[in-house]
Amino acid sequence: MNKSPKVTVLMPVYNVALYVAEAIESILNQTYSDFELLIINDGSTDSTSEEVFKFSDSRIRFVENDQNIGLANTLNRGIDLARGEYIARMDGDDISLPERLRKQVAILDTHPDIDICGAGYRFFGAKNYDVIYPQYHEEIKAGLLFGCCMIIPLFRRESIIDAKLRYEQNFFPAEDYRFWTCCVLQLKMYNIQETLFHYRMHPTQVSEVMTNQPQMTVHVKEMYFKSLFPQSNDQVIENYVHNFIETSIHSQKEINALDNFVSILLQINNEQKAVEFVAFEKTLHNFVRITLKNYVLDTFFGNEYTFKEYLKLLFSGIYLRLPFKFRIKLLIKSLLEKKN
Repeated sequence: MNKSPKVTVLMPVYNVALYVAEAIESILNQTYSDFELLIINDGSTDSTSEEVFKFSDSRIRFVENDQNIGLANTLNRGIDLARGEYIARMDGDDISLPERLRKQVAILDTHPDIDICGAGYRFFGAKNYDVIYPQYHEEIKAGLLFGCCMIIPLFRRESIIDAKLRYEQNFFPAEDYRFWTCCVLQLKMYNIQETLFHYRMHPTQVSEVMTNQPQMTVHVKEMYFKSLFPQSNDQVIENYVHNFIETSIHSQKEINALDNFVSILLQINNEQKAVEFVAFEKTLHNFVRITLKNYVLDTFFGNEYTFKEYLKLLFSGIYLRLPFKFRIKLLIKSLLEKKN
């Protein structure tokens, strides 16, 4: 290529021979064309390389690690090798929709204050549903307390380098989550509110086969909480990590405890001013609503919706705290006495 492309699409691959061709095609078929596709093979033992070699597009750069060095280290190598002003993350078993790059590039081009731009995605394969993450920076900062809410980002290479941000292999397989919790403290993030990516669910993907994924995710949450609220005591951190985040509600007593801890977190944020108040309050209340929805489904209905159980819920203290559409849906199912 005679000139540096605007975008480097960074695609680390490892044993994805079954899916990599479809992933590559989804990038080559983008409506935005000023990019290079940097594919780095991290020591695959299947026919991943052979699948890549079937493509002859001049925008593809194929690099092979001398040995398997891990996903995070491969991503760091890709950042170093990238020639684009922007870097777009891509996995070798997923699919980018045709407008993905064009829409993400437009955000960074027109908003020089934004460093990282994500988007919504659709799970497909073993599960099928859409996910739209929080839109604005402060909402994302709050949302990261509950899990990774940034995916398939496009980011400014210079911003990442200037901030000395790197992926950390010792946080694998939660290296993405760890990376974004570090980024959000130094850079501005944004999520497009539409689906631009299809995330494949299959039995051999990292998140499915790594048994330490839940523990590492909890570890990242704890570290992020400490970074946001450095003056918090050990008891608050313990309650956040092991009771608040991981809890499932089974009684009114536990609901009261949940509400009390929300009040504690709001007070801590007011004192330490880590996250914009409205964004933090909104995120906490959304989490509580989701927790209450799960409690209602498990405790009041179980395997069958009945009008009798609906009436019990109606006169409970939590009915009006549930989303309106959810209440209507429960009423309809109960009137029909629908079985799960």
